[in-house]
Amino acid sequence: MSSSVIQSLKTTLGMGARANKYRVTINGTGDKFSLGEMGDILCKSTMIPGRSFADIEVWNQGRLTIVAGDAQFDGTWSCTFYDKEDHSLRQKFIDWMEYIDSVVNHSRGAVDHSSYMNDAIVEQLSTVDNSVTAKYTFLDVYPKSISDSTLSDDSSDIIEFSVEFNYTSWVKS
Repeated sequence: MSSSVIQSLKTTLGMGARANKYRVTINGTGDKFSLGEMGDILCKSTMIPGRSFADIEVWNQGRLTIVAGDAQFDGTWSCTFYDKEDHSLRQKFIDWMEYIDSVVNHSRGAVDHSSYMNDAIVEQLSTVDNSVTAKYTFLDVYPKSISDSTLSDDSSDIIEFSVEFNYTSWVKS
């Protein structure tokens, strides 16, 4: 690469968006489904899901043309969390899922969708001053699954677990 191309790249990219500069906020109804600052601090990793269009095949005089159909969202969003020693973060997700459909009581605690679906936000932060440079809001979020937490005699690592969330759509603001 010539030095002018490299300089153009540096000028265009600036510091670049860094994968380790983000904030996660999951707000819910009351304390039950809100993680507050604990969720952000203990979130090891997350993702910004993709978006696509469905294909519509249109035949015109024997030729196939593919045009854009409805927008589609991946539908799942994942976060990996560090767990606290008392497992209180993991328990918040278990309580949330138990509210939706109680395995213990054999009943549904959620009488309507709005009682258990919440919004979640992923913010990209500036490398320079931690200001928000991009914000993604996930709509109608609820936990679909919680991964297992591996315990092992040969590890001294902090326990991690992942939560896969369902959502209806996301918007960038």
